[in-house]
Amino acid sequence: MRSHLVFVFALLTFVPPILVGCKNSPPTRFYVLSAAADEAATQPGGGVAIGVGPVVLPQYLSRPQIVTRTGANQLTVAEFDQWGGDLDDNVTRFLSANLANLLGTERVSLYPWKDEAPIDYQVTIDVIGFEQTSDGGSLLAVYWSVIEPSSGTVRLMRRSSYRDAGGAIPVAEAPSDETKHSTREARPYDAVVAAMSRNLGALSRDIASAI
Repeated sequence: MRSHLVFVFALLTFVPPILVGCKNSPPTRFYVLSAAADEAATQPGGGVAIGVGPVVLPQYLSRPQIVTRTGANQLTVAEFDQWGGDLDDNVTRFLSANLANLLGTERVSLYPWKDEAPIDYQVTIDVIGFEQTSDGGSLLAVYWSVIEPSSGTVRLMRRSSYRDAGGAIPVAEAPSDETKHSTREARPYDAVVAAMSRNLGALSRDIASAI
């Protein structure tokens, strides 16, 4: 009985350090892509009918954490800097808002839409890469298509790449996770996400021009 009590006491004295370690972890920061301001006047209920999606991401980007490419074959993830929601949903909504602004239309549907939704042009996106680069910038590489659903005609298929310097700290100069934990210094992911938004904005303009 005495040995049992000693074991329980030892177990209880071991718990607090674990709890203290969790309490001292830095807070998680969440980010969303920011669509561009209105660029064209819209008429209520008017304009071309656009269907956006599906947007397909590579599996390594289908995660909450923001991803950085640190080499040709190496990636790192920011454990405490994450997307506010699914990235594919974020990209779809960003492109929808931008295309509505650029084309001056309110008739925008997000994939999957109802069969009866009127769609003049469907935009599909297959993302090849969408991450921070080792120099602190951002790269977006995609295959995209514009389709006429009524006839099944593929109006355009294109591969596009966009790069934005971003003004972020290069990976080699950024503080390590260990340094961030001890100093509370955070990598400037605001600049990274802003650069990613600008790359998507450039893609939106190319799609709008094609339509």
